[in-house]
Amino acid sequence: MASLMTACASQPTKEEVFLAAFVQQLQGSYDTIAQARASPGRLAVRLMVAPVHAPRIGEEVFYVQEIAADDERRVLSQRLYVANAVPKREQVILTQLDLAEPLRWRDGHLRRELFVGMLMQDVRARPGCDLLWEREAGKFVASVGSSCRTSAPGTGETLRVEQRMRLDDDGLEVFEQHRDAAGELVFGGGADPWIRYARRADKPW
Repeated sequence: MASLMTACASQPTKEEVFLAAFVQQLQGSYDTIAQARASPGRLAVRLMVAPVHAPRIGEEVFYVQEIAADDERRVLSQRLYVANAVPKREQVILTQLDLAEPLRWRDGHLRRELFVGMLMQDVRARPGCDLLWEREAGKFVASVGSSCRTSAPGTGETLRVEQRMRLDDDGLEVFEQHRDAAGELVFGGGADPWIRYARRADKPW
């Protein structure tokens, strides 16, 4: 009986299984080269989502860096993702963190040992902008809540953020639009507002 109880206790919960599948799917190298080729004028970019060991930040932490596809020195964005399972549910909460000193962590996917000493004061949370991930039609899908806000570059104007993501074996798709207090679209317009990152076979770390 004791051995049976031990065996049952060692079985992963459904939320642990879901989290493990999600983090395995999320990490990797992506690009939008095919989308840019089909849409003249759209910038082709590369995206790295690299798992890092940052024990003071969380257990499942990823360094996320986006660069121009034709110039690895041109860094477009840097941030952290922290993934946590939702108890007793097949869902994951993904917290998005900005870096207080981006240059300090630049190319962190190539220097992952940097994050061991990272402290909470090294990051800034995006209140209300956690992504809730679940499965839908064979994909992981997510969206942020209605309280997600950001500040406009330059003016500091508060903008309401709508963000959605889809993730599968082929890649990661991101929809993001920002609207002002009057509901006018100020970011994320165009005929196709989705950014379609195709999964690459290579991982540069």
